[in-house]
Amino acid sequence: MERAALELVDSGLQFVSSRGQLSQPSPGLALIDGNEIAVGLDAECSARLNPRRLHSRFWQELSTAPLGRPFPGYLRTADLAHAHLKAVWDAVGGSTEEVIIAVPGIYSGDQLGLLLGITRELAIPVRGLIDAAVAAAADREVEPHCLHLDLHLHRAVLTELEHGEENVRTAVHMDPRVGLLGLRDIWARIISQTFVRATRFDPLHLAATEQVLYARLTEHLESLAEHDSTQVRIASGGRQHAVRLDRSRIVDAARSAYDILSSLVSDHEHPDGTTLLLSHRAAALPGLVDHLQEHSDVTVVVLHPAAAGGGALAHADGIRSPDSALPFVTRLPGFNVRPPGPLTVPVTPPSDGERHVPTHLVMDGVAHRIGSDPLIFGPTGVENGADIDPHSATVRYLAGQTVLDAPAEAGVTVNGEKLEGRATLAPGDRLRLGTIDQEILVVSMAE
Repeated sequence: MERAALELVDSGLQFVSSRGQLSQPSPGLALIDGNEIAVGLDAECSARLNPRRLHSRFWQELSTAPLGRPFPGYLRTADLAHAHLKAVWDAVGGSTEEVIIAVPGIYSGDQLGLLLGITRELAIPVRGLIDAAVAAAADREVEPHCLHLDLHLHRAVLTELEHGEENVRTAVHMDPRVGLLGLRDIWARIISQTFVRATRFDPLHLAATEQVLYARLTEHLESLAEHDSTQVRIASGGRQHAVRLDRSRIVDAARSAYDILSSLVSDHEHPDGTTLLLSHRAAALPGLVDHLQEHSDVTVVVLHPAAAGGGALAHADGIRSPDSALPFVTRLPGFNVRPPGPLTVPVTPPSDGERHVPTHLVMDGVAHRIGSDPLIFGPTGVENGADIDPHSATVRYLAGQTVLDAPAEAGVTVNGEKLEGRATLAPGDRLRLGTIDQEILVVSMAE
């Protein structure tokens, strides 16, 4: 069986295959331009060109609440999560028959249920959910008291673990003052100031050069992780601008953020000794490992990028469940110990689509199947289409439900009541459109 694990962290969704292959991390970013949505690396490549259209909190705020201005009123964070996960799955899913998801412990039960609804709608064969910190700590020789520190786009997450015969998650702490995007903004300003002082050229003055600066930021940070300085080059106006960037400036600029992280760690370390498992994302930040070791008494262990996914795959047989209501696993066997069985918290996805969620719209005796691509109410009736007029009503399957989006101009009624906005449809509902005389019946196809 081809099995894979998905580490679902918004700073970079990543699949790990049973053969040890890692997919390219896909950041939780969405760039919304009208009806077009670019996600992941595609969004990152243009994020600074139109920053007001960028959304970077949809995984953190996963829900069915509207995005709010300046985004279209019909979009929810769940829609963006759906688009992002679909893009990642389409790129790497292939012949995968079973997926285990490693997810941070800060998600609520409702959010995990919504996540499962999205994976079901995308036909991703998810068979297990596990806390990402627990998976990353699996099969490691560490102190009985263990901490796991990771950085998301807008927050730091610290997980406390007790490590003995079993590796048990005991608490999860979150600090919104430190996130990867905030740190990148700080460092981009430092680089810009360096250019201005040395050349009077400001890369943040133009969107195009700002995009170049952000696109190469990871490359510069990787260089500074190994060297005391690195050269930064940006072309603009037919000229090549170059400066020498010192590692000390980057580290000093992040010192206040690093102080927050070291305080978070020291507040939860154990007097008898603590192992700190540091994610590869956090360890890649110049100077952070040294700062943590200097300001706390923990033993720092830098994790491999496949730590959470590899741990989930190694214990997949103890994590997976044949039930539709997947348990959220927060306990695994300790190092070199046979598992007595996971301690779990039930997470229930939306109700079964074939029995409770509409599957077709029937008009003039013709049944139109409802899928993730919208069915559009047009002048000639119900039709499929990629180009959606903002004044058209649409029906689609989203996050385990069949939803109708109806702008006021469409003149849609549901069971005789006029609708403006979004509604969840049920079998037996009857729809009418202002420009269509016929009635549209909402049905669910029996097996």
